[in-house]
Amino acid sequence: METLAAGKLDSLPTGAVYIRMIRFAQPVGYVINSKQHVASFVYVETGSHRLVLSGQSPIDLSTGQATFHQSVTHQHLNPGPQPSVWYSIAIWPSSARGQALVDPIARAAYESEDVSPDAFSRVAYSEVLRKVTLAQAGTSGPHRFGGLAAFYVLSGTMTIKSANHSAITLGAGQGTRFLPDVAIQETNPGTAPAVYLEFVATAIGKDFDTSLRQLPSP
Repeated sequence: METLAAGKLDSLPTGAVYIRMIRFAQPVGYVINSKQHVASFVYVETGSHRLVLSGQSPIDLSTGQATFHQSVTHQHLNPGPQPSVWYSIAIWPSSARGQALVDPIARAAYESEDVSPDAFSRVAYSEVLRKVTLAQAGTSGPHRFGGLAAFYVLSGTMTIKSANHSAITLGAGQGTRFLPDVAIQETNPGTAPAVYLEFVATAIGKDFDTSLRQLPSP
């Protein structure tokens, strides 16, 4: 397990929200001029990426790296020497659904169901992005995130068991989310390693992750 980046939100967007992961396949030299939007993670799957935040020095990222940025005007540039694939990962207000994406090369790789504001405290939140690799037949063990958690599979296959729902099996390019305090367990049912992203938003003061002896009965 690798923690890629972390950040803090003074509050979540007002009203219902959803998690969106936008995939970009960006040619060398291609520039995306992005308007100010919700605080986000940038994760680079392959290639190189330059993030230029207004009034700040450029941030250069390479394959497997990520960063968190607040809500400011910015640019995304591929400095080369090869095409890059990267993701923008964030919690958005549900009112943003249906709006045009920032650029023609952008594609919504994963969008969660809406989450009611009743599921959240009106406090500051910490956000963490991690990359996890599970070997064949590997498992996370049963545990419970204290915050809203989303999973997105980069390669391989993973199954997530939970106390509240039937088991979910995800392949590359698929994702899911769980509400805070839901007991879950991730396993790899495939023949190759499973590599996936974990995005977790936790209210400040709550436990990030708690190990459990077993999953509660449904």
